[in-house]
Amino acid sequence: MIANFSLLRGLRTRCQRRNRIKGLRSDVTGFVLPTVCIVILFLTFQAYVFTELMLVENIASVAAGKSRVAMSLSDSGIEYVASKITADQKGPAYAFNLDEWHGSMLSKRGRNYGEFEIFCRRGFGSQWASGVSDEARKLNLNELPRDMEHALEARRMLLCFPLVTPRLADAILDWIDEDEEPRPFGAESSYYSSLSGNGGARNQPLNHLDDLLGVRGMTRKILYGADERSGWTGKPMSVGTENELAGRITQPSSNRKDLCLEDFWTVYGGESFFTPKGERKILVNNPDLALLFDNLARKYGEEVATYVVAYRLYGPLDKSSLPADNFLVDEAEETRRRGERQSGSQENGLSVLTPDSDVTRGVLKIGSEGDFQIRSVYDLIGVPVQLPKENNFQKLSSPWKSTADAYREVVPDLQAGFSFYNATPIIVKVNVNLAPVEVLNAIPGMEDGLAARVVKMRSRLGQGSTDARSPRNARVSFSIDWLRSEGVMTMEQLRTYAPYLTVRGNAFRFISRGRSLPSGQVFSQQIVLDAREFPAQVAFSLPESRRIFGAE
Repeated sequence: MIANFSLLRGLRTRCQRRNRIKGLRSDVTGFVLPTVCIVILFLTFQAYVFTELMLVENIASVAAGKSRVAMSLSDSGIEYVASKITADQKGPAYAFNLDEWHGSMLSKRGRNYGEFEIFCRRGFGSQWASGVSDEARKLNLNELPRDMEHALEARRMLLCFPLVTPRLADAILDWIDEDEEPRPFGAESSYYSSLSGNGGARNQPLNHLDDLLGVRGMTRKILYGADERSGWTGKPMSVGTENELAGRITQPSSNRKDLCLEDFWTVYGGESFFTPKGERKILVNNPDLALLFDNLARKYGEEVATYVVAYRLYGPLDKSSLPADNFLVDEAEETRRRGERQSGSQENGLSVLTPDSDVTRGVLKIGSEGDFQIRSVYDLIGVPVQLPKENNFQKLSSPWKSTADAYREVVPDLQAGFSFYNATPIIVKVNVNLAPVEVLNAIPGMEDGLAARVVKMRSRLGQGSTDARSPRNARVSFSIDWLRSEGVMTMEQLRTYAPYLTVRGNAFRFISRGRSLPSGQVFSQQIVLDAREFPAQVAFSLPESRRIFGAE
């Protein structure tokens, strides 16, 4: 019986040991299974995320490829305009055939092909047209006279524009001049430094119109309009579909009630010293008269060289025909500053140098830099010159006769080959074919009512118009001589204002819009081409703005 008890106890012990082993196995199984499920779930999620990222990457890559195609097409439009402006030998850029600006197919093969379109804003509001816009239709603020002798005329020029008060005009002039002397209604660094978070005045030329926002009294509304439509920083519009942009291009408006200074001012362009062919122009007011004679003789012959240099030395036979610029100068200020300069010259022992000996060119003895400046081609056409006593008072007739045919042919040629830079104390160039009456009134010394008369006659002739609805007799003049031939200005007036007039500037603004035809993707960028150098170069590029055609 004892043996049976021992057997039963052994069986119970083995059963207990077996149960403990089963419990341990059950615990292990309950831990491993959830762990494996979590790992599998995590790997599945990782695989899903990786797949989603790859899909997004693929979509982004495809979109970037389409954008690059549209961007390349837009860049091609820029190169196309630059080549057209550089190659143009006849007249202003706005005279190009408008059909050439639209729908230029770059490629019809393969998957990536498309076209570019060149257009610009014309006039006021949002008038859009194919082609480019000449910045010379506006007043270049960087060409304003910044010296105090011409302070009154500079202020008058700015007061020709809406929203500009004497206080704002003087503040702008103080903002861009080099000195720290405040004008009567202006503000210099002493004012700006007193304001929290502001430095001094800019005291240098403007890079773009946004630089004016630091001027005392200037606001974005005054500069860019009630809707602040220019907005250099805003919602990007450079990439999109054709449908997103088409409606914004074809909505013309001629509302002049919402005028802003952007419609009248620019900071691009200026005097060019190169011909459309890339040759350097002859600077007829070069102080080195011997070099001037050699350059003229080499290109036009000794007769022309003798006549031009003789004019520089002795002036026209009739001195009463010379235009006067004294009315542009503040006499009191000029007298004061002249006294300061003379006093400084005496203290420093400075004197005016005269040449040791005369230089001879033909019948001329060149012993000075010349007492007379040539303001425009109208100082040369049909104007005789008389040599001094040592040349027996010989009279030189102009190589260019004052006939209708001569004016029509000679004026454009001389304008293209000669530079009359520095002939006047104020250097401003305005496109007489395109500038609004406000800009024409800002021409130095412009007579009352003359600008309105120019615009009226220009409208009647269709001058400078590229609108397909213009009359058939509308034409584009390649010289300013239409002002004389149509009786808008007398010869005396034309000689006075010709230095400030042109029919083609040297900076052109436009939108180049590239469109990928398979995808409809569009890329637009605003461009300013500077044609003062050869070939034309991009002076400004803006691939995004609140509106298609952005600020100055």
